Amino acid sequence: MSPQPSLIWFNGKIVKSEEANVNIMTHAIHYGTGIFEGIRCYDTEQGPAIFRLDDHIRRFFQSAKIYRMNLGYTEEELKDAIKETIRRNQIRECYIRPLAYFANVQLGIHPREVKIGVAIMLTELKLYLGTGKVGIRAKLSPWSKIDNAALPSMAKGTGQYLSSYLSSHDARMDGYDEAILLDKNGFVAEGPGENIFMVKDGKVYTPSLESPILAGLTRDTIIKLLEKENPVIEKRIGISELLTSDEAFFAGTAAEITPINEISGYEMKSSEEGSVSMDLRARYFNLVRGRDKNYSHWLTIP
Repeated sequence: MSPQPSLIWFNGKIVKSEEANVNIMTHAIHYGTGIFEGIRCYDTEQGPAIFRLDDHIRRFFQSAKIYRMNLGYTEEELKDAIKETIRRNQIRECYIRPLAYFANVQLGIHPREVKIGVAIMLTELKLYLGTGKVGIRAKLSPWSKIDNAALPSMAKGTGQYLSSYLSSHDARMDGYDEAILLDKNGFVAEGPGENIFMVKDGKVYTPSLESPILAGLTRDTIIKLLEKENPVIEKRIGISELLTSDEAFFAGTAAEITPINEISGYEMKSSEEGSVSMDLRARYFNLVRGRDKNYSHWLTIP
């Protein structure tokens, strides 16, 4: 990620980034008690356009509910805050990070008289995975995806991403671009910060929500794009199914649509001309950049 723009929305006010500080004793730093969202704003002919803002903020509040956090703001207030932050920074394209956290300055697992902090940051984010050419190498991770019985995968909790760090770091140490995590039963789950799809004989598959995965909004976008012509099949996916598929790709707000050319030494045709992965990638960028008017309702102009 590139350096962030200079202004941040911090607990109801626009401040300079160096003024948005927290105490080293803050509860969230010690125990990972926070939630977040990742949202993209794209440069379009109509100006900056935020992709699926309503859905992202709805999920932000869903995460807050799961972790019993009273944010102190309405959905509309936070959407307005995001739009104001983009306008004040005079930026046309960015990655948006809303964050809420337990701001109590104390030690102890359960914070007394809970205090919640809320911030909205922007950063420039161009290519999230890979080194410039289309397609990446992924490694099956030795670390398992955390089960829903341990932590709720439907929420984007900050502490939950420690397992993502471990798996991603392990993959990069071995020369790969990203990891693929399996669930406790050995079925394919997702990437450290992305949902995963595979293509076999022209049909598109993705792990079902029975798996411990995030109900990703890019995942949902792909499903909706294909629902009439080539419906995505949601099911449990075994390792052998994934490794013998024709193509695979990651989908996520940061990763966008990233073809996977290799998984742990098994090569795929994901980034070849005419592949399903590349076709979806092109359609996705047409959509988020406002060139596909059928989905203009998903774009919000700040």
